[in-house]
Amino acid sequence: MLKQFIFIAAAAAFLAACNTQKGTPVEFSKACDMGNDGKYFEIPGYVADDGSVFCSNIGGRMECGFKLVDSPGSRNSIKVDIAEGSGANSVTKLESGYKKSDIKIRDNGGGEVALEKDQVKMSGKLSVAPGAGTSPGVCFMQVDRIDR
Repeated sequence: MLKQFIFIAAAAAFLAACNTQKGTPVEFSKACDMGNDGKYFEIPGYVADDGSVFCSNIGGRMECGFKLVDSPGSRNSIKVDIAEGSGANSVTKLESGYKKSDIKIRDNGGGEVALEKDQVKMSGKLSVAPGAGTSPGVCFMQVDRIDR
């Protein structure tokens, strides 16, 4: 009975991860407009890291922060938080002392996404806030779905 429950729960979690909805398409350059705060969008770009990846469960799920850039090597970026896991739309848990080659991000079909090489469309809820004084504003997405 317990084995059946575990199997059904795992299958349901897998299907839920694969069936997340696509967001409303928005141009990369317009994604961080203040009017987009709290909205669910799909943004095209390339996943990049800053040489280190910070993972935490501050938002209620364990997730790791990356950058979504408009083109490989670009400085135009939006912070994206990707859930830690082993299935679709997730990043494999990174152990202390990891190498860049250890970063494994999977798209909605479970295929691996190459950092700064594979163009993706990330869907999720945007959070946008203005800066105060000389501080820059904040713009990030909690990613639910990654498509190619």
